[in-house]
Amino acid sequence: MLWLGTRSIKLPTREFASFRRGMVQFYNERQTRLYAKAKSLYGQLKVASKSKRNFDYGEAFRKLAQASSYGVFGYGISTTIDGYEEIMDAVLPFEQRKDGVMTSRRKPKAPKKKDFALLKQSTPIIRMPEASIGFAKKPYVTWAVSENNHAVERAHEHKVAHEFFKRLSAVKWVRGTGGEIIGNDENNRDSDYAGGGGNYVTHRFGVAEKAFRAQFRRF
Repeated sequence: MLWLGTRSIKLPTREFASFRRGMVQFYNERQTRLYAKAKSLYGQLKVASKSKRNFDYGEAFRKLAQASSYGVFGYGISTTIDGYEEIMDAVLPFEQRKDGVMTSRRKPKAPKKKDFALLKQSTPIIRMPEASIGFAKKPYVTWAVSENNHAVERAHEHKVAHEFFKRLSAVKWVRGTGGEIIGNDENNRDSDYAGGGGNYVTHRFGVAEKAFRAQFRRF
């Protein structure tokens, strides 16, 4: 299993504010879309289950999520559709029984706006199910992924992650900016620098990418 620890990338000072503003705007627009989808799906589940005993809401949710491009979600397998898990968590959340066992709700719950809360422009962190993007220390941006099995794969599939790496690739790097994101696996996690504990570089930006390419021009 690939693992990524927290790593900081130094942005050009003049790009930090616009980078964060763009990421927050993208995140908030997505949250607004998902909230609208959640409300629509909740309504469809209520209609589909009317007057039906022992209705399987989970199966109905999956079928609705796999609707045509004219449906709620668009084409695709349910678990790969953008926002599938977040909407399911809002509409059919897990609950803890008296015996401590976590179980999914038998009936849908009306999604609330707070389930898809928007971020302030000054937010220090953007959270995703398996990863986070931090802006706590200007002009650095951090990328952190949990150590759960397959967390890296799921993190990089997230639409917010796609936008993050797309924007990093578009940054106009200047001297002294950039950095590396380090990968590892569950057997070699003793340090957080490239080469330490079996660590290796998965992404390079700015000066780090320039230095890496320069190595090959010597031969």
